[in-house]
Amino acid sequence: MLTEKETALLDAATELVKEKGMIALNMSDVHKKAGYSRAAQYQSFSDKNALLAALCMRELVKNTEAIVQGRFEDLTGEFSVVLRPVVYSYLKLSDRLMIDSAFGLMLTQVRSLPDEENFSFMKSGFEFLNKEREMYK
Repeated sequence: MLTEKETALLDAATELVKEKGMIALNMSDVHKKAGYSRAAQYQSFSDKNALLAALCMRELVKNTEAIVQGRFEDLTGEFSVVLRPVVYSYLKLSDRLMIDSAFGLMLTQVRSLPDEENFSFMKSGFEFLNKEREMYK
């Protein structure tokens, strides 16, 4: 469960990624936008990779919940790029294991979606991510 501070930092980071992109995300902008000190930010997220892992993890959990509850309009894919080997390989082992678990749960839910046109892109996208991830394990 995320603390109020962690949620605020992740919300600020999400907004900054939408504004500037993931590559241009600057850690010093995140804590300022969230209204916390730099020290408070680094107590929660040791570096940019830890922050990206948390953003990805939060998205995976929310998407899994949305699928289970049939709220398909709430599905997002903003941080799925973190699942790509080029980013994923830079994460700490503990973050990779956490993401692997959440990704597996979400993939199971995505695979259970009906074979309808509105889900075909998502299903094929996550199957591609899964195959790509398997190649780099």
